[in-house]
Amino acid sequence: MVDHGTSGPAGPPACRSGGAGLDGRLAELVPGSPRTDLQRSVLAHDWATTPLGAEELWSPTLRTAASTVLNTRFAMLLMWGRDLVMVYNDAYAPMLGLRHPKALGQCVPDVWVDVWADIEPMIAEVFAGGVTAFEDLPLVMTRNGYPEECYFTFSYSPVVEPGGTVAGLLNTVVETTPRVLAARRMAVLQQLGSLPRSVHGSATEACAAALAVLAEARTDCPFGLVYLLGADAHTADPVAGYGIGDAADLAGTVFPAQVREAIATRSVVTTSGLATAAPGLSATGASPAGDADVDSAFVLPLTVAGQSTPVGALVLGTSPHLQLDEDYRGFLSLAAGQVAAAVTDAQAVLAERRRAAERAEYDNARAQFFTEVAVTLQRAVLGPTVLPEGFAVHYEPASGTLEVGGDWYDVVDLPDGQYGVVVGDVVGRGLPAAAVMGQLRSAGRALLLESHSPAHVLAALDRFADLVPGASCSTVFCAVVDPAAGTLRYSSAGHVPAIVVDSDGSSRFLTAAGSLPLAVLADLVRPERDVALGPGSTLLLYTDGLVERRDQDLDQGMDRAVAAVTEGRHLAPAALADLLTDQLLSDAPDDDVAFLLYRTPG
Repeated sequence: MVDHGTSGPAGPPACRSGGAGLDGRLAELVPGSPRTDLQRSVLAHDWATTPLGAEELWSPTLRTAASTVLNTRFAMLLMWGRDLVMVYNDAYAPMLGLRHPKALGQCVPDVWVDVWADIEPMIAEVFAGGVTAFEDLPLVMTRNGYPEECYFTFSYSPVVEPGGTVAGLLNTVVETTPRVLAARRMAVLQQLGSLPRSVHGSATEACAAALAVLAEARTDCPFGLVYLLGADAHTADPVAGYGIGDAADLAGTVFPAQVREAIATRSVVTTSGLATAAPGLSATGASPAGDADVDSAFVLPLTVAGQSTPVGALVLGTSPHLQLDEDYRGFLSLAAGQVAAAVTDAQAVLAERRRAAERAEYDNARAQFFTEVAVTLQRAVLGPTVLPEGFAVHYEPASGTLEVGGDWYDVVDLPDGQYGVVVGDVVGRGLPAAAVMGQLRSAGRALLLESHSPAHVLAALDRFADLVPGASCSTVFCAVVDPAAGTLRYSSAGHVPAIVVDSDGSSRFLTAAGSLPLAVLADLVRPERDVALGPGSTLLLYTDGLVERRDQDLDQGMDRAVAAVTEGRHLAPAALADLLTDQLLSDAPDDDVAFLLYRTPG
């Protein structure tokens, strides 16, 4: 710092103040009408008691610089001479806090003793001929009686006397503390608002996630606790917290009464005296202003639109280094709103999951009921057949349908210990298909009793189906089993081929006697073939619902059926039927299924 030709920084002398002022030529340069209280104070100040001396002795440069400060509405401070005597205006005064108005005419090192170590090098740089400027510079000030976190954007400019001597500094400054805090707090609220939805519906997890965000904002929220109402809607218990350290027991001792009050009144409750009640509750490492015990907290109800009772309460400690103004209170209230939203969203997810589980349970019961009804109806149509030894049958409707279908099986006792076996499939579903199926089944039984030739039976069914609406294009596999001879005579009307698996595991499809479905071509001559069935061989007749799936071709489904029969070839027919059901029908087929198993005597 220099003083009228004296260059370089120098330690400030003790400043003097007081005394009556006088109205000199500076008044002519401050034409305000009316003048502000601060302008009048500057003009009336007894400058003779300061290092500046009486105002009539001021240099024109000093007088002009002082008038510049007083005539602008921007916050401005003039620091003059090596003592850095302060002349400031109305816009600068609030930055001084409780130091105004005593700071007028005082020396900067005496007034700003708490930040002198920060600003002294900047001042020295200006007196050395430079210019300094800073944006959002953080400073810790005790201007209001406590260490306060503050931010400033400012510039130090030299005031030069004729001849080039730097005689003083002009500090043009904007306190950006509100903007910096607002941006910081908005980022926290945005993070809270961007939390992913609770996929598990846990309100406790939602609270923990929200407090994890606030835990990263301990400068504004040194500690936090969330209390949620229990099932009885009367008791609120702590479910998540951060920053309470060794004072963890205060969750159950210090705040319950305030939490109950906040929930009951739906209003914010302020509590103080925490530094005494819980001296271990500190904001260690939370603020750039330093460490200090947290003395106050807000207890905010977690309110939800449309609900008369809050879902709980949020306790947030307040920083001992920030003013508890309306902006701060508003931020805490918005944070509580975001926590309440996270809790209610989790509760909504949980309620939806419960409803979904109830719907699934209902749907499962409904599907089971429909299946049982469909099976009962179908079996009533098929008739109470008593199966001979070595046979097993199974019918299963399409998944989730109440309708009966057109699939059928039949075992007919024939003379000489032979059996007629039939599996067929009528196009369509529902009662019309079931009615056609019933007629074809009855006709097939009668024809088998009259003729032991599967080809003749199918030829006759061609003529019969031509007379029955809806019977055209039905598929039928008809065979006659002779257990004594160990043979099978068969003919197929467009049906999926039967499968034979011998006791040694070899297998084959019966395709040699296949032809068109029923009533497609008039006077069609049906082929038939004889095949040998060795001891312990297994015969599977089935409808296409057993092997046909949307995501695979028919050959793959038929290969799966062969593999299943091969695996269970040593099982009793009824047990093998269960195995086929487990392995081939577990994926809820879209079509009805009927199949018939026969095991030759071993």
